[in-house]
Amino acid sequence: MNQELIIKDFTKHSSEWIENFNKGNFEHCINAYIDDAAMIVKDVGEFNGKKEITEFWTQLTKTANYIEYSNINIEVIDEITVHLNASWKMNIAEGVISLEKWVKQNDNSWKLVQDEFEILKKY
Repeated sequence: MNQELIIKDFTKHSSEWIENFNKGNFEHCINAYIDDAAMIVKDVGEFNGKKEITEFWTQLTKTANYIEYSNINIEVIDEITVHLNASWKMNIAEGVISLEKWVKQNDNSWKLVQDEFEILKKY
């Protein structure tokens, strides 16, 4: 297992997610989740499955239109699984990502299986 190549491949997909969010292409962002993904937003709620996750992001993106990650840490679990944690900042809030669990699919794309984050400050 070549961790460097896995991180390089994954980082490309993660960067595309952020880029598409910032361009307003939220459909791309939603499609990054597998159908039965789980998303936990501390002190907000749990969202299970793409339908509930879509509803969360649809509501949020009525005011949120920019995101950036910092202090990014990527851990390669195996050849098809990567965990990411980071700080994040949007135009409306900032916080921390405690876990983004990404799994490489048969078509070589990376999809979010689990997403856990916290809002620390709202603007």
